[in-house]
Amino acid sequence: MGSRVRRVSGEAVRFSAVNIVATLLAVVLFNAFVHGVPMFLSPGPLNGWPATSWFIANCVGMGLSFYGSRRSAFRHRRASGPGGGFLNYALVNLASFVISMARLWVTRNVLHRQSALADNVSANVVGAALGTVFRFWAFRRFVFKKRGGLFQGRRCEHESARGPELRPHEPELLQHEAQQRQADAHDVVGVAGHAGHEGAAEAVEGEAPRHG
Repeated sequence: MGSRVRRVSGEAVRFSAVNIVATLLAVVLFNAFVHGVPMFLSPGPLNGWPATSWFIANCVGMGLSFYGSRRSAFRHRRASGPGGGFLNYALVNLASFVISMARLWVTRNVLHRQSALADNVSANVVGAALGTVFRFWAFRRFVFKKRGGLFQGRRCEHESARGPELRPHEPELLQHEAQQRQADAHDVVGVAGHAGHEGAAEAVEGEAPRHG
């Protein structure tokens, strides 16, 4: 239990680090698309399309996140699916996008808040936090799966330490084989002793009678 907690905790820490870097990239791109770049461009070229801007920015961040997850966060697991796991990874990310995009849509169209602060809190803080939890669970379940060899190897080492596991009828078979080996050894000794006795008898019979 303790080893599992440590393993999952390590994955979570590494995944969070990768996710932070990818999220920062996506946030910079999102704000550049929607709100522009201070002293250079204001507003951004996609100011009227915040959801589209968020989607494009996070697709770029997704590529970086996949590389980091495969090389660092889940490096001890095998990637499942076509493209080295990228297709399954992309599908999970697209599913998680719905969370942040829904938050952004509500902020813009229900709460009627269009400031940079409102957009970022809605999509890149609350939405991103919920999306991160969902992705971590989904990545471990559907994308980066356990390597069978790792756990199979540990099981084999454990079995070799305690000896091979016997089937119900095998103890009797092993006992019979041990008794058979003992019987064979006894027969060999008996045959050798009998041969030595016969040789000695023949030597006695062949000796000339001694006269006193």
